[in-house]
Amino acid sequence: MGDDTEWLKLPTEEKCQHKVWKARLAGYEEAVKLFRRLDDEKSPEFSKYAGQMKKFVTDSNAIAQDKALDAVLAFVENAAVAGRIAPDVVNGCITKVLNSSKQKTKDKGIEIILMFVEIDKPDVVQEELLGGLENKNPKVVTACVQTLTGALRVFGSKVIKIKPCVKVLPKLLEDRDKNVRDETKQLCIELYRWIGAALKPQMAHFKPVLIQELEAEFEKLPGDRPVQTRFMRSQQDLKAKMEEQTRIAGDGIKDEAEGAADAAEEVDPYDLMDAVDLLSQLPKDFYEKIEAKKWQERREALDTLQKLSESPRLEQGDYGNLVRALLKVIAKDSNILLVAIGAKCLAGIAKGLRKKFAPYAVQSVSTILEKFKEKKPAVVQALREAIDAIFPSITFEMIMEDVLASLENKNPSIRAETALFLARCFARCTVSTLPKKQLKVFCNQLLKTVNDTTPEVREASYAALGTAMKVVSEKHILSFLVDVDSIKMQKIQENCEKAVLLNSKGEPRQSGASGDARPKASEPKPVVRPSSAKPATKGSKSSKGPEKKSAPGKSKVAKKGSAVSKEEPIENALSDETVEEKAAAAFPADVLTGLGSSNWKERLAAMEKISEIVKNMSREEILAQVFVRTISKKPGLKDNNFQVLKLKIEFISYLAKNSLFSKRSAEFCLPDLVEKVGDTKNGSVAQEALGYISEATGFDYVGKEVLCLAFENKNPKIQSESLNWLSQSIKEFGFKLNIKQMIENIKKALGATNPAVRTAAISLLGTLYMYIGDSLRVFFEDEKAALLQQIDTEFEKGKGQKPPTPTRGLVAAASNDAGEEEVVDEPEEVNIQDLIPRNDICDKITDDLLMEFSDKAWKVRGEALQKVVAILNEAKFITPNLGELPAAIKQRLADANKILVTTTIGICQTLAKALGPHCKAHIRVIGPGLISCMGDSKTNIRALAVTGLNSWVEHSTLTPLVECEAIQEGLKMENPFLRAELLGWLCEKLPNHKPLPAELRQCIPSVIACLEDRNSDVRKKSQESLVPFMIHTGYDSFAKAASTLKPASKDKIIVILEKARGNLPAKPTKARKVAPAATPVESSRFDELDEENKPPPAASTKKEKSESKPKTAIRGKAKAPVSSKKKEEEDTSAPITVVVSKEQRFKDEKNMKVLKWNFIEIRPEYVDQLKLQMEKNFSKSFMDQLFHADFKCHTKAIQLLIKCLETNSNQVIENMDVILKWLTIRFYDTNPSMLNKALEFLQLLFSTVAEEDYHMHDIEASSFLPYLILKVGDSKDTVRREVRKIFKLIYKSFPASKMFCFFIDGLKSKNSKQRAECLDELGFLIELYGITICQPSPAQALKIIAQQIGDRDNSVRNAALNTIVTAYLILGESTYKYIGTLNDKEQSLLDERIKRSAKNKPSAKIIVDERPKTTPLSQRTMSQPNIHQAGQSFKKSASAATMEKPSVFEVQLEPDSSYGMPNLLQLDVDELYDPVEMPQISAHPSATMKLVDSKDASATIGFVLSQITSSDINMCIQALTQIDEVLKNEERAEIMTNHMDQLLMMLAMQFKLVYSTFMGDPLTNKDDIIKLYKCLLGTLLAALNIPSLAKAASKDILKDVLHSLITMILDNRLEEFEEGPQVIRSVNVTVVTVIEKSDHTNVMSALIRLLQDCVNNETCSNKFLELVMKCLWKMMRLLPDIVNTLNLDHILMDCNSFLLMYPSSRNKGSDLTIRTMNTILHSLAKLKGNKILNHTGLVGENSKVEAHLKKILNSNKTDDFSTNQPTSKPKRLSKSSHDMLAEIFKKVGSKDNTKEGLNELYDFKKKYPDADIEPFLKKSSQFFQTYIERGLKKIEMEREGSSEVSSENTGSSFPHISVSSTGVVDSTVLCPSAYIEKLRKIREGISLGNEQPCQEDNSSINKTLTSADSTDNSEKVVPGTEQLVEGMAPEEDEEKEKECVETCTAEPGNTKASLATDFSNLKMRLARVKKLSKT
Repeated sequence: MGDDTEWLKLPTEEKCQHKVWKARLAGYEEAVKLFRRLDDEKSPEFSKYAGQMKKFVTDSNAIAQDKALDAVLAFVENAAVAGRIAPDVVNGCITKVLNSSKQKTKDKGIEIILMFVEIDKPDVVQEELLGGLENKNPKVVTACVQTLTGALRVFGSKVIKIKPCVKVLPKLLEDRDKNVRDETKQLCIELYRWIGAALKPQMAHFKPVLIQELEAEFEKLPGDRPVQTRFMRSQQDLKAKMEEQTRIAGDGIKDEAEGAADAAEEVDPYDLMDAVDLLSQLPKDFYEKIEAKKWQERREALDTLQKLSESPRLEQGDYGNLVRALLKVIAKDSNILLVAIGAKCLAGIAKGLRKKFAPYAVQSVSTILEKFKEKKPAVVQALREAIDAIFPSITFEMIMEDVLASLENKNPSIRAETALFLARCFARCTVSTLPKKQLKVFCNQLLKTVNDTTPEVREASYAALGTAMKVVSEKHILSFLVDVDSIKMQKIQENCEKAVLLNSKGEPRQSGASGDARPKASEPKPVVRPSSAKPATKGSKSSKGPEKKSAPGKSKVAKKGSAVSKEEPIENALSDETVEEKAAAAFPADVLTGLGSSNWKERLAAMEKISEIVKNMSREEILAQVFVRTISKKPGLKDNNFQVLKLKIEFISYLAKNSLFSKRSAEFCLPDLVEKVGDTKNGSVAQEALGYISEATGFDYVGKEVLCLAFENKNPKIQSESLNWLSQSIKEFGFKLNIKQMIENIKKALGATNPAVRTAAISLLGTLYMYIGDSLRVFFEDEKAALLQQIDTEFEKGKGQKPPTPTRGLVAAASNDAGEEEVVDEPEEVNIQDLIPRNDICDKITDDLLMEFSDKAWKVRGEALQKVVAILNEAKFITPNLGELPAAIKQRLADANKILVTTTIGICQTLAKALGPHCKAHIRVIGPGLISCMGDSKTNIRALAVTGLNSWVEHSTLTPLVECEAIQEGLKMENPFLRAELLGWLCEKLPNHKPLPAELRQCIPSVIACLEDRNSDVRKKSQESLVPFMIHTGYDSFAKAASTLKPASKDKIIVILEKARGNLPAKPTKARKVAPAATPVESSRFDELDEENKPPPAASTKKEKSESKPKTAIRGKAKAPVSSKKKEEEDTSAPITVVVSKEQRFKDEKNMKVLKWNFIEIRPEYVDQLKLQMEKNFSKSFMDQLFHADFKCHTKAIQLLIKCLETNSNQVIENMDVILKWLTIRFYDTNPSMLNKALEFLQLLFSTVAEEDYHMHDIEASSFLPYLILKVGDSKDTVRREVRKIFKLIYKSFPASKMFCFFIDGLKSKNSKQRAECLDELGFLIELYGITICQPSPAQALKIIAQQIGDRDNSVRNAALNTIVTAYLILGESTYKYIGTLNDKEQSLLDERIKRSAKNKPSAKIIVDERPKTTPLSQRTMSQPNIHQAGQSFKKSASAATMEKPSVFEVQLEPDSSYGMPNLLQLDVDELYDPVEMPQISAHPSATMKLVDSKDASATIGFVLSQITSSDINMCIQALTQIDEVLKNEERAEIMTNHMDQLLMMLAMQFKLVYSTFMGDPLTNKDDIIKLYKCLLGTLLAALNIPSLAKAASKDILKDVLHSLITMILDNRLEEFEEGPQVIRSVNVTVVTVIEKSDHTNVMSALIRLLQDCVNNETCSNKFLELVMKCLWKMMRLLPDIVNTLNLDHILMDCNSFLLMYPSSRNKGSDLTIRTMNTILHSLAKLKGNKILNHTGLVGENSKVEAHLKKILNSNKTDDFSTNQPTSKPKRLSKSSHDMLAEIFKKVGSKDNTKEGLNELYDFKKKYPDADIEPFLKKSSQFFQTYIERGLKKIEMEREGSSEVSSENTGSSFPHISVSSTGVVDSTVLCPSAYIEKLRKIREGISLGNEQPCQEDNSSINKTLTSADSTDNSEKVVPGTEQLVEGMAPEEDEEKEKECVETCTAEPGNTKASLATDFSNLKMRLARVKKLSKT
């Protein structure tokens, strides 16, 4: 029994996977608790279980499965990673859960599926459910339908897509299983609930009985619209909004916009229908028949077309020919019947295509309008249907010209039908789709046709104007109907009432049927927002009497378009009789009598009664005009009793607030009210009444009337109080008055005798100054000096003040019954400058004046300037119409006469003030001229230029100057004055300027150049300007530009830029959120260019909403509206992810699940398909940019792609197929800047792809390359050049042979440039890869190419001839067989080109005894040697040790011929000293020369390097031979710099291949293995011996190389080979060379990482680990010399990574690894001191290294203190000792007395051990210090008679000399044994002497060296290193030293045979031969 319960001890994860179902059950229960307990949705615990979820739902045990479903549900609810497993889990639920016999289990499965929908995976769920409908088990199908129905019911049609569900209905309704059919019917009913009648067209193919049954069920459904009841996680804001609406609805408040919103959500049946391809179904002879002479044939064609056009939805295509044919029938066919049928066909096509009919719409409308001259009703009706069907696809602007022309047509039928057409169009419009500008044009023309002599035309015009009035409201159209008399206006109004407005479906709108002239459906409604304060009712307000004005700022005026726009009531004046009649009906007779009573008390009582009656009326019942005129009857508002008068004025205020108070009503009370403004008792009440009337009728109207009426009255009190009221009201309502009329009255007030009037006028001017600014003073410059002084004083008070925010506006009050808020609408914002009257001076700028501007005489030019000054002074303010004046002024700014320049700059300033905001029209011309004046040598002119430019920029912005590149050009000019002034000016303007366009980045190179300018002022100003520039461009732009500088300048500039970077301001709080890792100071305004288009963060949105809502609804105060649209949260997800893999997309395309990416013109279905493929892997914000209509968004998207490519290339490559498809769409765009950006990205992409060694898939290539080849035929040279560069990069990642096929296909293009470029590329490929590259075969390819020789285009012919000649150079005469027969002309061209190419080829003399008669040698292609051919032997190199034959050099130049070289025989050494005659070598260039000199050497080298990893040893050796030839010459070897990593990677891969494959293969020749090893090692050493190449190796590649080399050292199988030990020694040498020659930072990082991998790898042997540590010890010995060259940041980062990942549970290598790491840190800390802590920036927060270093530094301080405590400072030398020491060092420095000086120095140190000689050493070089140290050590050894000196003695004898001035210890020991070792190697190398003594000597010397190394190491490393070394056995240490740090470089051989195979020996012998030959 114990075994049965053993699983109880297992963790939850293992229980869930246990074989015993009880264990799994327990595991599932624990998992449920775990998942519900975890608070963090991103917890790692969830990730552990993610892969097991499908197994949970498919558990075979029913009991366990039930609990497993609970666990899965808890997981999906709480885990962030649940979305990833959606497809698998849903599929598992469908197949294993929904078919369960237990209803409970099935319900749980359905709930899990619905939960996946809730976590935003509806598409995945719906796809899997629809796939489940194909299941053979009817239970599963039934459950899937049921689940679909349930999901649609709770989530609604916005979440669950309707169209896929509708498509499966017919099949399911015919299923054999009754349950399936029943559930499908329920699905149909649910679909009908959501989409209504849109479903019925899809039911046309159902059985009649079924349709009848379903319709009966449809009728039973309630009429209420369904509401979504369950919401996805991303819809929580919608959920809250709907809950709030439900709550509000429960309170009795109805949201008026709800109906409109619901209507907008209706599904269009058109979207559910399948498109019919009409064009493909047309008969082949259709176009012939439609133009046939017999009308019966034409009708037959049209009848066929009519049937096809009846399809409700048509496939998009090229309908141009078809539409033209139909228009021809409509316009010219003599048979009226055919015209009608043609019109019906056109209507059907337009309805079927909808918006896609737009390309043909304008032409069609023009033709139909012209055809309206027909009088047959049937034809006219058909034409009407056609033109009405066409209108939805176009705009008024597109057809305006044709419509206006038709309204002026001579034929009255055309005029009448055109007007009726306009009326029908207007009925479909809304306020937003019928702009005022277009409406005005149509109204002007319709007003002419209103007076037409034909009644039909007049009636049609009335109908059009009436419909337009109903659409835009009477208020907005009246301004266009000023001259219409009352009779015509009445007719228009009648038509307005009759008009029925239609929605987008052509159905009447809900508000269109009513007679209300105000279109409710087309205008926004006041909406009660959630959580806002309840508005005070009108009853409560009225009971409190008139409202008081609240302080400004408590409520804000609603923004334009944000609230209801109250229509201005238009009211006719009533007759006196009518007024009396309506007043009698409203008030009792005694009340009306009392108003005229002479007794004031009766009048008072009557007014009180009237007020009481009116306050009980509703808004609509109050007759404002009647009541105002009633109380205005004598005595009216001139009542002598102040109490009665107050009641009357308050009554008028009430009417203005609570009725439809019109301007007509205001006319009857304003004159009397203005007279009472100055009243002592009731003046304030009168002013308040004026304010309410302003709210009702508009302040612009009331203010103008008050000002005019006040100055018509001579009472100064009225004038002054009216001015004061006006001043205060302007602050409350905002400035909307006509400034010209105001100024006339203000001037009257300024000239008044009464001081109060003058004071009030000056006060009003002060208020106006806040709005208008300095421009206001211009109007009053003619006033008296004293008055002007007062005005200036008032202006000074307002300087710097901003106008207050308007707090009152035009009120649109809703009815009391509705209980709605009052919402204030502010009229369209008025530009103050537009109110200033301006004069047109264009007529005064005559040609004569412009001629004078360019006259040779400076006096004439000066007079012309003065004339302009006079014109501007007279005009004051001018229009922007200046003609050629700006260009003339620009010329004078560059005048040689400085006086004229000064005058011109003054004119520019005056012109800027006169133009005002219109400056932006001319700043592009004037601005560059003023900038050039900044470079003048005179200070005053530069100052004037700056002032003038400021005045222009104040009225405009810097944007035009940036866009016209004026700033860039100014900075480019090498004028120090110009640069300094311009940069200084920019420093002031840029920081606070709004974001500037991207063109500003073009200034960056110039700014950086200014940093190195010779002028100090320029350098200073440029440094100051860095921060302002970076605010707009970002730091990265500057860093990128600086990276291209020369090294000498780069370092200095980078320091300056970093300093400026630190001064960058933090990003403003309103800016969008950035990723946490982003640095605030690096923010760029370019990042915020689209800030307005992007949603703000959710938090800020909520905050703004809460702040914007006033607590109470105050009458007359503006209320800040809340946008009705939901503000989306910012998309903070990664731009690119890999949710759906590339392989899945390839699989779908192979299985034909998606369209193949192949089109000639872009079709929407391809774009839609691409969107679907990309939206899963790309963020929403990124998708919006990718598929935006604006090219600027495309450019930003490409910039983001480039950024992603730099930061995360793997994800970009994983999505490369869809990115390339998106770029093919962009190739069809015409914007050049976007195209250039796309090509730039492609170059970066394919460069990265080549570096990552990624190979393009065929599907990727086929969907992209054809379209890229299209761009190679672009008309722009730059585009073609960039595309050619991209081709070269693609060759590295896609087979050239396959590329060849695409280029062959490109020859089919009609574009001659494309054909020529393709031929050039074909020639290049043949030249580079040989004739075998031709696909499908050389014969077919060359034949196609030869066909282009006869092309009409000269460039194509030349390219074809060049390509054939290239093939001819390879094939010779056999080329003619391939290309076939050419005509005589083409043959002659080809023959001539071949002859010319043969002449132009440089001939090389080849000295050979016999030459076969074959193709001329000069015809060999340059890159042909790269390809190995059968029978071809290889050229030897340093890497090729031996070949089968004893010959060393052998080159075969032709496949069938060979040229032998003299063999170098193995001779005795003495024979080498005999004179040798050098063989004459062929002058023909070698293969390597051709490789380097070829047009694309990089591609060729890449090809050769790829052959190194070949499994064919001979091919590998051949590739190494060619590489070695390149490496022989350092100059030519530079070409390998960019390929160093690739070379090393290939070598490492081949080492692994040899180790893992060849070494264990008994069939592989052992000699071949040794040869391959030697070639590999030789090439590696040759590359490492070139400094530039060695430094180019990266750390990751070095790690792989070292791993392979160390593995070879430990390979015991090599010892079985005869030359195995020699190979191992060569590997030792190679390891040392790698450590010493490569970049030390990269090597050290590679070793540390390799050590880390060893420690973490259980399979790693201790021997391997020890050798890696030995390599690190070698690096530690080098540290004192290389520490300053190391990138310590990266070293410490790697050390920290090691310390973090080193498993404490393992003590592999007897903890030597961790001690080695501590030693490295100790050494670095000792060498760098406290500065080492400055290099921990890359370590991060979890830093073990930093703590360790601090500990070391603290211990060093303590040790230093304890060590130095007794001795304190070194003893100071006495004067005699100092002189003695100076004399000693003088001797040491002399050539003759050096030895004597060193002996005296040794004696001096013995005598004075405490003496400080460091000052003398510091004065000398490092080499001299080392020399002294060695000399002293040598003397010590000689005197003490010791051959070896231990490290302890050395350290104690010379405590100060061993350390140099820099603190670095030299480790070199000079001893005789070193020379013995060298001698032994030399003897061994030339096979002299006995080998055994040398080996013995070597053994002893090794011991000495080991000891010396240990000594040096103990001096260098920190305390503890001695223990590290002592912890090893001496024999083991010696063996490891021999293995890893052996310093010998020769490879000794044992026999003459080995000598012959050793290339190094051969090289030495040849060197001696060469030396002897010279002597």
